[in-house]
Amino acid sequence: MVAKKAFAVAGGLVAIGLLWSVQGAAPETSAAAPPPARTTVLDLDVINDQFARTDVGDPGVSLGDEYVFSDQLRQAGRPVGDDGGSCQVTHVDGARITTNCTLTLRLPDGQLTAQALGVRGEDALMAITGGTGAYRTARGELHATDIQTPDEKYRITITF
Repeated sequence: MVAKKAFAVAGGLVAIGLLWSVQGAAPETSAAAPPPARTTVLDLDVINDQFARTDVGDPGVSLGDEYVFSDQLRQAGRPVGDDGGSCQVTHVDGARITTNCTLTLRLPDGQLTAQALGVRGEDALMAITGGTGAYRTARGELHATDIQTPDEKYRITITF
């Protein structure tokens, strides 16, 4: 009798194992694969428009100070939009000033938002954090060069 019970239990375990292996081997049914990502690059000239600095701590640059700015944006010499942003001083180490910056660009097909932690006086590489309109699924990077000079430029690489 014990042998019959052991045989029955072993047979049941084999059946369960076979069922699991068949289920694991079955092809998965899932939604259609997403379309391949599409990348767009925008090269923009930045014309500094307005700028203000708020000194909130010790006189001179110190933790908590804020810079607020706006720019006109051109592509191949033609106006294509504007931007506005702000940077807060988050760390001061002598002349090395670290800021946390957010930026919103208004373009004909929608808006893009970007954010970065950067060092004042250096080029900035900002993460594209979102957008509206044609940019609502945008991700990517905004590379700002020659910041706050007449040669300032944005190279924006967007993946949809």
